[in-house]
Amino acid sequence: MGFWSKTTKLMGHIVDLRVDRWLDLETIKHSSAYFGSRIRHLFRIEVSTHPESFEEATQRLDLNAQELAKQAKRYLLASYIFVGVAFCFFIYAGILAYLGSWMGTCMAFCLMLYAVSVAFRFHFWHFQITQQKLGCTLQDYRAQWFKTQLKKGTPLA
Repeated sequence: MGFWSKTTKLMGHIVDLRVDRWLDLETIKHSSAYFGSRIRHLFRIEVSTHPESFEEATQRLDLNAQELAKQAKRYLLASYIFVGVAFCFFIYAGILAYLGSWMGTCMAFCLMLYAVSVAFRFHFWHFQITQQKLGCTLQDYRAQWFKTQLKKGTPLA
């Protein structure tokens, strides 16, 4: 036995020489697989097994026109409230940026983006009720928004 093998054998009793145990590669592999599956699940679009029309859904849920109008009004009000909350977070982020709190600015900006996304979701649900069509796409939503803006006579700037 040479000097190097004796040293390695002696050091192996004192210090674990397996680098994969130092780095805990097994846990890293399992964590990476878990996060990869969660990310794939997050971006997977679920397709309805049995598509139904708006009229079928209203009959199944036993809804009448007055209840639908009231719910559409609630969704519109909720979207306005969340736009207001987003505006408040925007002002707050500006104040924090002025004071030099960059982490607070980033957090307020993220909360503003979340509030805008919730406002969009409620407004999209309002749009689907007023159009009486389930499964609207963003292209339908955009086209109808431009039509309503042109009817109001407001400039598209």
